[in-house]
Amino acid sequence: MSSEVPSLASLMPLCTERKILLSGGVQTYACELLHYTPGFGVLRYVLDREYVVGGIHLRPNDITHALYWEDRPYTLYLWHLTRARKTVSYFNIADSISLTPREFVWRDLAVDVLADQTGRVVVLDEDELPADLDQAMVAYIAEAKTHILNNNSTLIGEAKDLLQSLGLAF
Repeated sequence: MSSEVPSLASLMPLCTERKILLSGGVQTYACELLHYTPGFGVLRYVLDREYVVGGIHLRPNDITHALYWEDRPYTLYLWHLTRARKTVSYFNIADSISLTPREFVWRDLAVDVLADQTGRVVVLDEDELPADLDQAMVAYIAEAKTHILNNNSTLIGEAKDLLQSLGLAF
């Protein structure tokens, strides 16, 4: 009989993040479901490869806490850079967010806002917007971007407080 204690990750239910791109492509990620209530949820994803996003180097074993609200124009990833002991915040401008305990589906509207602990805030990927994008969608993205830029510190603080209140502090 083994005396090995199961890891926390093996005890967490799995949930699929399904990201629909403006191009129609779909990306899926197997994540751990940390919290779900109708209209809001939190997933955890441990990176398995390197990424560079907005000059931030993400490496394997860095942890993402991803927060989703069905009634907000964005998702928010809090990246915990384990080697540097710092957190970077990454807003994905989004719509069509639909959450169930087994699957979080959302449409990625290409434009992202990255905020690091130094106070640097950068808008990314505006060049990825199709030239023929519907003007109502262009206005939606611009409004969401302005909201995030004007309120990112407050939104990040609220997200961290929410994680702490759920016992998910990092």
